Amino acid sequence: MKMEACNGIGPDEISVWSGNGEGICYFGELIAVGMKEQGSVGALVDGGVRDVRWLNEHEIPVFARYHTSVQSIGRWKVTSYQESVSLRGATSTWVTVDPGDFVVADEDGAVVIPQQYIGRVLEEAERLTATEVKIREALAAGDSLSECLAKFGHV
Repeated sequence: MKMEACNGIGPDEISVWSGNGEGICYFGELIAVGMKEQGSVGALVDGGVRDVRWLNEHEIPVFARYHTSVQSIGRWKVTSYQESVSLRGATSTWVTVDPGDFVVADEDGAVVIPQQYIGRVLEEAERLTATEVKIREALAAGDSLSECLAKFGHV
């Protein structure tokens, strides 16, 4: 079933992996390369990931709860795919991710945007980002943080 799930990924999609194991690897280089062949652009893993150096070398963005060297074979299995999953949240105990939701992630963490809110949220994110750019420019020009916050507000 793991290979069916990997082969079911589409172009420009990410995979989202959820489970209840601790300390084991849910995702690594070979699965990532296989999914990249299908057009996948990354993964979000509520669990462990390994082969981080190789993932970076293949330029496959994978964001995971932790890194581990513990192989997954015989320790967990894929039970379903293309379904809603629950991931541990930061501002709530659980976050539901549905197929078609928008996921943005970086070194700080991940945000899941339900499909029906994507347009509104991305517009607001672009507005806030533009304000942050102005604040950084003003700071670089010598303005104090207090001056910047008075001029641009908090973001």
